[in-house]
Amino acid sequence: MTRHVLHPVLAALALLYLAAMVVSGAMPVQRQLVRFEAKGLLKRVPEEVKRVELSRGTRRVTLLRAGETEWVTPDGVNIGAAGLQVSKAVQIMHNSGPVREIEAAGLVGSDPAPFGLDPPRLSVKLYGRDGDLVLAASFGEFNPEGYLQYMRIDGNPRLYLMSRFVGGEWAEVMTGAEAR
Repeated sequence: MTRHVLHPVLAALALLYLAAMVVSGAMPVQRQLVRFEAKGLLKRVPEEVKRVELSRGTRRVTLLRAGETEWVTPDGVNIGAAGLQVSKAVQIMHNSGPVREIEAAGLVGSDPAPFGLDPPRLSVKLYGRDGDLVLAASFGEFNPEGYLQYMRIDGNPRLYLMSRFVGGEWAEVMTGAEAR
């Protein structure tokens, strides 16, 4: 007999809870979810980046923002779908923080050659609205396991280990821009 009473009571309670949610407009709080926080080295919002300069060896590429995901060359040629990749690379610099930071003191006496930053594999400079340099980063070699890449920020003595996809995204942008 208690079973016959328990099921309808539980169903009525569930309906009352749903009705209260509908009336109050409140969604249930997902306490197990963590609010996203951008932890990248680019502190400005990505939309504020108006110019990107890439260099690999003696090759240089400059791109100018023409829209949310539209980028053009300095002579005004739209780079098409590749613009979405540029915007994505800028977004990654804003969102993705370093896996590890090595302070300058921790590098004293170590051989800098394995980091591949002198000269770097790829350099990226990001400029804001007023032409001010927002961030200049140099990407070097991958760590021995191949999952992380060494990176240095101009004017900062730290060495950063970044997920390899951060520099990889910029390398793809450079390759795509060079092919145009």
